[in-house]
Amino acid sequence: MALWIVGVFALLGLGCVSSVQSTVSSGATIKEPPIINLDEDARDLREAMAGWGTHEDTLIDILTERSYDNRQKIARKYRSLYNRDLWTDVRAETKSYFEQVLEGMIFTHARFLAEEFYNAMKGWGTDEDQLILCLMLVINNQTLKADVKHEFTLLYKNANLEDMIRSETKGDYGDIETFLVNVLNFNQDTSERFSVESDLKALRSYMFSRTPQITAIVNLLTKRPLNHLAALQRKYYKERKEELHYRIEQIFSSDTEKGLVSLLSAASNYRRYLATELYNAMIVKGTNEDALTTIIVARADKDLEYI
Repeated sequence: MALWIVGVFALLGLGCVSSVQSTVSSGATIKEPPIINLDEDARDLREAMAGWGTHEDTLIDILTERSYDNRQKIARKYRSLYNRDLWTDVRAETKSYFEQVLEGMIFTHARFLAEEFYNAMKGWGTDEDQLILCLMLVINNQTLKADVKHEFTLLYKNANLEDMIRSETKGDYGDIETFLVNVLNFNQDTSERFSVESDLKALRSYMFSRTPQITAIVNLLTKRPLNHLAALQRKYYKERKEELHYRIEQIFSSDTEKGLVSLLSAASNYRRYLATELYNAMIVKGTNEDALTTIIVARADKDLEYI
């Protein structure tokens, strides 16, 4: 079995774990012993990577069986004991998706997602599906979104996340640039009040005109809070006896359709949206390792058990 899959199974709570454990928090799949020895964990990690060969089981056992706070403490303890960065040693000793899983367990949530955003855009071509997923993982947490932007700037030589998204998607068919930038910048905690009736009237006008007003639809849906979008969908269904996303799928294509449908799905039921993305990553078109790893690492400390 590939090592990264072993790591993912451990984060799902399917790996081999010690006999006495307690769940870290409600919904988290990470379980840890009731007593943690930071010095011992740091020493065991160093011994697992020092010298010839790497003891991958030790890396998995420690990094997937410690809470987020304790992993941060272990990383700091490792630095103080050995004057080395834990993530640097892990990166040197592992590779591919196994490396991605373990680094994700060491990094802060913001640092991990900043790298995931970058990885979706680096090199030749842009993975818009992964960009959309990363946005959905920060959409309802304004603090995390701001931290991701900050980490992105620190990591990539003062690069600006919004500017990079614009440069990577500019001119793409279907207003995907507008979708991505709007979702990135819209404050879900806004106190501004929106009218479901007014928005529904505007949407009907935009969607059922002879030539659907693509940009107007995108701007409306991406500049509304998730709870408002949920109410808008309920009202639309009550009036037309069909889901709003069906009409969106008829009007749009490719990446913008995927983005808008994801947004509407996340607004209706966020955990169901993530469950669907996990299923698609594992079943529908073969294994999408990037999406699978990103979701599991991002939610393992939070609510993965409920997804």
